[in-house]
This record gives sequence, structure tokens and C-alpha cells, in this order.
Amino acid sequence: MKSTPQTWQQQLSSLSKCHGSLGSHLLQAAQKLQQAGTPLSETLLEELVRYNRDFNHLQQEVMTEGESASQVEMSLSDLEKRLHQQIQPNDSPNRRQKALSVLEQVLSLTHKDQGAFESLDSAKHSATQLRTQITHSTTEFSPEVEALVAGVHPLSALLTLVETGESLDDQQWVVLEEKVSASFGKSLAVAISRGKIIRSISSSELTSSVPPAANPDIVILGEPTSMTPQEVIIVPSMEVPKTPPTIDGTHIVFGNAPISGKSTSAKATRLAPVGLKVGVSIHRLGDREYAAQEYAGTRGQGLPLEAFQISIVPPVPGLSLRYMAHISEVGNTPMISEGQLVGEPGKGRQIEGFAIELTGPQASNYEICYTAHVQNIGDVPVCSNGQFCGTRGKGLRVEGLQVWIQSKA
Repeated sequence: MKSTPQTWQQQLSSLSKCHGSLGSHLLQAAQKLQQAGTPLSETLLEELVRYNRDFNHLQQEVMTEGESASQVEMSLSDLEKRLHQQIQPNDSPNRRQKALSVLEQVLSLTHKDQGAFESLDSAKHSATQLRTQITHSTTEFSPEVEALVAGVHPLSALLTLVETGESLDDQQWVVLEEKVSASFGKSLAVAISRGKIIRSISSSELTSSVPPAANPDIVILGEPTSMTPQEVIIVPSMEVPKTPPTIDGTHIVFGNAPISGKSTSAKATRLAPVGLKVGVSIHRLGDREYAAQEYAGTRGQGLPLEAFQISIVPPVPGLSLRYMAHISEVGNTPMISEGQLVGEPGKGRQIEGFAIELTGPQASNYEICYTAHVQNIGDVPVCSNGQFCGTRGKGLRVEGLQVWIQSKA
């Protein structure tokens, strides 16, 4: 009995995930075999046998009647196309519309810091070509449409990382990131992981999503008629006294009056937003700089933060901050003042947790909030005002952090 299409997709995803690394290991082993006669390791042979077994099993599932696996040589790409051909759509127009919707969303992506970004422009060019192809296609079935709707197309992977990346686990992120990197370049995947790729909302989307508010006080009058005007009564004007009305000699005040003896200017004025400069040192990538509320680091790439430093920019009189970190093989560091580096870049010691708190006379008027993306855990809940964020002694790296300061007013 054949498996379900959902199972096929899972098997195909598993093959897509491991074939690249397996090929690299085989290439290295082949060089050692050729140069020094070193045989392949048992582990590598087992991986190769497992890949061949899974590939052949899926190939048999998607073969048409009368075909033999020994007669047809297939690549993983061929297998993916065959798989999509087996999933016959019952609602072709609807699925085509869904595919076009994915492409339109890809075309709305932009780099928030750069007007032109080469790898993103390449992806959008592919989306434009594919949109034209699907729009003018006369066939009921399209492998490209099925790939877009099923979420296995590189453009679908790109959109998923941008739109729902934070909800993915590390393994899902790695699979999608590899697909995007292979199709459009590593630079695009890095930009997505840094939160630099966003989707711009068009004005038509904004206006269509917000219905006009009904105002019961507004009455649309009808067109003027040719009826005979009624008699007009002229009422003589009445002078309004300039002296305000009183009750028992006390003035009547309409509206909110200030409380006697208390100034309202200080309470009415909201505290100004606080800017931050967040510098991080990422393993293998080096130093990067971010602002308040920006995600500083990567996700799902296995790259830990090795150090960080935070400063209030521009300075706020009477407000400062300090922070500490829990570092592998070191433990807890002491609290250090803003602008100083905590951690050891280039030493291979990862940050596993941290805490930040505000100091100074104005500290009671603000709250500092922060969160992190932790290995095998994902995004942790938001911490604040000196709470420890991360883990201790579990060997779980912090891959990125996000910090901001908000007023309590």
C-alpha cells in the first residue's frame, strides 16, 4: 500500500536535508582513499546505505505503472517533480491562486536598510518569472504551483523564514535556510536571520483591511427637492453675557479643571524613548552592531554569541545600565557598566545566559526588557530588570538577544 502524500513530503524533506552533507563526507573520504588508501568508515557506509534505501523506497512510491527503478535514473530534483505529479489537485484554480499569492508576498519583501540587495533582487526576479509562467499556463497541473502551495519551493522557504521564522524550531530553520542559501545565496539567508528582510504592506492592503468606522452622528442628507419653501421665522439675536455663570458666588467650570496646588505638566509629559547600541560578537561571523528592539545574532545556524556590550545612545541624564553573563567554562561574570565588553571573542567560549538591570536616579521611571534565542529551546520568555535570561551549566548556547527600554509612565 502506498504512503500518503504527506508522508512523501516528509521523506523528501529528510533526503533533501542530508544529501548535501553526505556528499561532502563522501568527497573527503574519496580523496583519502585515492591518496592514502584509507577505507571508508563504517559510519559513513551506514549513512550511504540508509540514504540509498530511503531514496529507492520513495522512488518506488512515485514510479508509474510499468516503470522500473533500474531502468530510470533519477536525481533528487527528478524525484521531487515526480512526487508533485502524483498529488493531483482537485481545485486547480484555487491552488494556482494560492501559489500566486505566495509569489506576490515574495515580491513585497524588501531590505529595511538597503534600497537594493542583490540576492533578494535575484529571488524577486525568479518570483516575477514564475508568476508570468503560472499566469499564462494553460495546463491544469503545474509542478511549480504544487511546490509553492506545499511549501517545498525555495521561494516558499524564503517567505516562511521571513514571516514565521521565530516560530520554527532549530531543525526546521536549518532545512529552510539551506534551501534558500542553495537557491539565492548565503547572504540572503544571513540577512533573514538578522531580521533585515521584511515585508512591506501596500496602501491597498491597509485600507482594505480596516473598514471605515460608522459614525451614528453623521447623517447623509438627500438631494434637495423642488418643494415650496416653508415660512421662515426670524428670531432676534440674544447677547450672551461675558461673565461666567456662578453658583453661590463660585464659578462653574465645564470640562476637566486642574487640581489646585498641583502641576499637571510633569504627569502629562511622557518620558522620551531610550535608544540603545547593542554590539555582539558572533562565532565565525565576528562583530555586529544593532539598535534597541533589533534581534542581535542568528537563529538555527549553530553560531553562539561569544560576547556583547550595550550602551544607552544618546545618553539619558540620570539613567545607566549594567549587565553580566554566564560563560561556558567560566561561569558567572560580575556586573559591569554599560559600554564595556562582557565575554571572550575568539576563545570558543559561548554565552549561555545573561542579566541586565538599570541604574541611576531615573532607573525607577523605566523598565529594561530582554529575551534570547537559546539552543534546543528557541525564543525564551521576556525577562526584565535583572532577571536571568538563558541557562546555566547545560551547555546550551545563546544564539541571539533582543533588548529594549520602555517607560513605566
